Amino acid sequence: MTSAPEPERPASKIDWGAVTHAVAGLSAVIVGGLMYVVPWAQSVFSVLMVVAAIAAIYFSWKHSAWVTGHWFAMLPVIGVVLGYLGWQWGFSLAYVTLWLAFVHFIIRGLQSLRAT
Repeated sequence: MTSAPEPERPASKIDWGAVTHAVAGLSAVIVGGLMYVVPWAQSVFSVLMVVAAIAAIYFSWKHSAWVTGHWFAMLPVIGVVLGYLGWQWGFSLAYVTLWLAFVHFIIRGLQSLRAT
């Protein structure tokens, strides 16, 4: 008895790298504000920034979408590294540049909506 081959499942349309990046980034925006009030938030913010950066590198590589502006997007991670090296202002640099990236993507999203 021969069995018919099973139909192929369609590939998932969800880019989990992008989802991970977005969730970690938005969470970092919220937790980053808390790092000025509660001590544990600084460590959580730092971990979220590293996760967001790794996810960004992954999906940029996967989709061959690396552009010059992505180097600017690494500033929050550099700020976290500077903070852990002893320069406390590094965490503020990370938080401010994260907000700049967040506002940039909001503006680009609105521009994209207007174009369609």
